[in-house]
Amino acid sequence: MVGMARTRNDPGTLPCGYRTGGAVAPRAGATLYHLGLGSNLGDRRTHLEAALAFLGGIGRVRKRSSVYETAAAGMPGSGPFLNMAVALETALPPLELLRACKAYEAAQGRDPRDSHYRDRAIDIDILLAGGLVLATPELTVPHPRLAERGFVLVPLFEIAPRLLHPVEKEPVVRLLARLKGAGEVRRIP
Repeated sequence: MVGMARTRNDPGTLPCGYRTGGAVAPRAGATLYHLGLGSNLGDRRTHLEAALAFLGGIGRVRKRSSVYETAAAGMPGSGPFLNMAVALETALPPLELLRACKAYEAAQGRDPRDSHYRDRAIDIDILLAGGLVLATPELTVPHPRLAERGFVLVPLFEIAPRLLHPVEKEPVVRLLARLKGAGEVRRIP
């Protein structure tokens, strides 16, 4: 379940997220966001890689998990998703990051007015924004269903097992341990 991280001296020897328990300190003036990415249409892996390139254009991808395949939760008849988690450092405030991600999703064919529980080429969710707790009509951080979703927690555990959920006051490793009925989350080579 654990992927391999690259270090400058020895590429591919340490499990992702375990160097310092998943802690990554953002640069001054930036926020470290943890995002969930998913795709269940077309060339799913290509969609994830393109989304990573997009994110690299608006910030710095500090960590990325392996890719996992899961059934489409709450979407009967839909194909399986490829999911991953990313730690993104950016100077964008949360609502600007959300708007940028939604604009990217729309450019990839997702209808922003009618997209809940629909197939999609790409889905980018803001899971956590540092230790920020935010509730607006547009955005709730931490993501309101973060602690209930195995397809989010497994990749997030890989890159940040000790990351603290600012509302639950539990690290990701404990959120994952207490999850029941997570469904099958299978790592894809």
